[in-house]
Amino acid sequence: MNKEAINKARAVYYGLFASLLTFFDNPNDLGMIQKTIDVLAQNPLDEESHLAFSNMQNLLITGGYTLLKEESDKVFFSPYSAYIPVTASFFVENRDDGKMRQEMVKYVLSSNYRRDNEKFKELEDHIGFIVLFMQKMIEDELAGNEKSAQLGREVFEKILNPFIDEFIAALHVHEDSHFYEDVAIIMQSFVALERLYLDVKKPLRESEAPRVFTKEFKKPHKPLTPRPKKNMEEFVL
Repeated sequence: MNKEAINKARAVYYGLFASLLTFFDNPNDLGMIQKTIDVLAQNPLDEESHLAFSNMQNLLITGGYTLLKEESDKVFFSPYSAYIPVTASFFVENRDDGKMRQEMVKYVLSSNYRRDNEKFKELEDHIGFIVLFMQKMIEDELAGNEKSAQLGREVFEKILNPFIDEFIAALHVHEDSHFYEDVAIIMQSFVALERLYLDVKKPLRESEAPRVFTKEFKKPHKPLTPRPKKNMEEFVL
């Protein structure tokens, strides 16, 4: 197993998720997002991811930044559609700014990074901040920092793992999710491999059905397909 190659790929995936799950208002961001998708699409994790990357590429070609920005606003910010929580605290405690944020702050303070309040207005347990932090921990690990490697594993196990499946499910079935429906498919495949690579078990849930947070989801959808275990050698760029 080529650990360095796997970690490089993991960092790119986390970077893509961070770009797509945080508020953005700069059209210049689109170029980097497209380049990252193009790179990952060359070696997808599975057939479902391959199709999802293809769909995302086509949507960005036809709709560009306007499509991405408008869908992001509808999915994450619109008061007229299903609500998707974006913090670990809400999924675990049914409220923002809870114990999960306190735990995430402790991990951040144990690292060399801090949340830039000017550039990132959301809380530390916001999904966008968590995946960005994971990217930074992996990049530090690639530079030889074993402490960052351990921090990253703990953040995945203790913060991200307990709620990420519910977040992905909510994203997948949102009535305005088209580009982000494909993002959810890719995230599911990626998280399955992360659990395998980090030796972290998927948490047990009473039901695999998406939890409704404000109102019934309106979009008919096919259920996400459980992913078989993968060979870690496939997890490269």
